[in-house]
Amino acid sequence: MKWKPDFKGILEPFSALKYLFQKPATLMYPYSKRETPESYRGFHTNLQAKCIGCGLCQDICMNEAIDMITPEIVKNPKNGSELIPRIDYGRCCWCSLCIDVCPTKSLKLGTDYSMVSDSADDFIFNIPDPEDKEKDNE
Repeated sequence: MKWKPDFKGILEPFSALKYLFQKPATLMYPYSKRETPESYRGFHTNLQAKCIGCGLCQDICMNEAIDMITPEIVKNPKNGSELIPRIDYGRCCWCSLCIDVCPTKSLKLGTDYSMVSDSADDFIFNIPDPEDKEKDNE
């Protein structure tokens, strides 16, 4: 049996050089955000003019991430309980059961997805109203 050098195996690592001259597949994240699909499950939005404060979203949430709070300004006079949902994103699993059970379809999942913090308290949000120009999440 005669020994034959395996040039293909020896030169295989040099095939990585072709990637040096291609456009990168990654994005510079904080500077350019990726477009989200239409059906993306991002942060919740609540059309407070339609919300009746029934609490069904709180009842169906298996992670107990939703609790009902009294807003500073009541935007819906039909909201007899005067309560709106607040979400703890540290517990939410984005299952969208709360969206499915909402009788007025005021609760929706948006396309916003970026949130970074080192404090657990920063992940508890009053759900913003998309009709408001100012997003106040306190």
